[in-house]
Amino acid sequence: MRVSFYGACREVTGSNILVEAAGKKILLDCGLFQGTRLSEERNFAPFLFGASAIDSVIISHAHLDHTGRLPKLFKEGFRGKIYSTGPTCELTNLVLEDCEKLMREEAERDKHNPLYSKQDIASVMQLFETVGYGERVEITENVWLTFKNAGHILGSAITLIESDGLKLGYSGDLGNNPSILLKSPDYIEDCDFLICESTYGGQVHEDAGKRHQKLAQIISATIAQSGILMIPSFAIEKTQELLHDIEDFCSVQNCQKPTFFLDSPLAFKVTEVFRKYSDYLNLKIREFHKDGDFFGLERLKITSSVEESKAIDQAPNPKVIIAGSGMMNGGRILHHMKKYLGDTRNTLLIVGYQSTGTLGRRIFEGEKEVNIHGQKVLINAQIKTIGSYSAHADLPQIINWLSKTGSLKKVFVVHGESDQAVALSKSIEQSLKIATTIPQQGQDYNLN
Repeated sequence: MRVSFYGACREVTGSNILVEAAGKKILLDCGLFQGTRLSEERNFAPFLFGASAIDSVIISHAHLDHTGRLPKLFKEGFRGKIYSTGPTCELTNLVLEDCEKLMREEAERDKHNPLYSKQDIASVMQLFETVGYGERVEITENVWLTFKNAGHILGSAITLIESDGLKLGYSGDLGNNPSILLKSPDYIEDCDFLICESTYGGQVHEDAGKRHQKLAQIISATIAQSGILMIPSFAIEKTQELLHDIEDFCSVQNCQKPTFFLDSPLAFKVTEVFRKYSDYLNLKIREFHKDGDFFGLERLKITSSVEESKAIDQAPNPKVIIAGSGMMNGGRILHHMKKYLGDTRNTLLIVGYQSTGTLGRRIFEGEKEVNIHGQKVLINAQIKTIGSYSAHADLPQIINWLSKTGSLKKVFVVHGESDQAVALSKSIEQSLKIATTIPQQGQDYNLN
């Protein structure tokens, strides 16, 4: 068995790993590079392995940094099968369609060809084959695939590949436990080599039990100041957790104010997928919301059209606006930020990971003036963060997860900025006495 790393090496985005086993070539994820100035150039660059030579692709979950180059893979000649869970298949279609729209608008503005077309997306979606958690499937001769629950987003999967007498595990993105919505991540009981994410590999998340209190305080302050609360949110998982917590806040407070806007057509579509696949949610939330309304949608004003989004400006304060994108590198949230960041009564609440190079990262790190759509915007609004909304495991959780895996020879540490990857690598070697490697882009390893 041979493993080559073509993305998410000492960085968080662009997940793309080639596994060669039993004479076949299998990709683990095919994600977009995001955040840095070179991301677009890297996304347009040809694949280094030859797309037509790939026999199959395994997708861990639907986030763009794991799925965003799938249509490009098809465009360059891939015609094999793509394996994912049912929710991941449906969510991938939604996020790719949303991404294509943004890319097309950007391409028209900057006068270049888009990365791929709607037809490329439709074609690549025809190649999906869904697999449930715990099913052991022979995806090609002498190569077996098993998915386990990763607890990261709806349908996210830990991958176990068996071939050539070896077992190779891939964490994908490992969930932050406990999750309000999802079941806890499964363990891999037995594995020879494991590829592990390290997004928060050197950090400890704040107490998740305090997030309701912090969110309630921020909403209450918005009401008291007759202000505007902006929440840039990822359409999958973050938005649904926020909606659940807002519903809880309003039920307790019996609040008539503020007005809550879900200004994200994608997030609304994703929420409908959550309702369809409610059996993937944890038992507690299913028992508590037997009516199927997990997210208090009746309380929200859902804005689908651009005109409805613009009309939010005319609504009286106080108001809460949840809109994409989560890293503030596009989407409707930018229009609201241009209007409202200059007012001290307003608040921007950051609830998700902000990749290096994104507008969200610069604001998170304290910049007081930013450029949005070519316009300088002063930041006078309060900037707040709630770290416990992270959908990624932190250092103690990753170490605990790895400790349950027997017979591990080596862990490959990926999907984390260098400082986080190094911190996790050291912790694994010190506390678990397991050898680690932090791959560089393009490096390959023979496993035996």
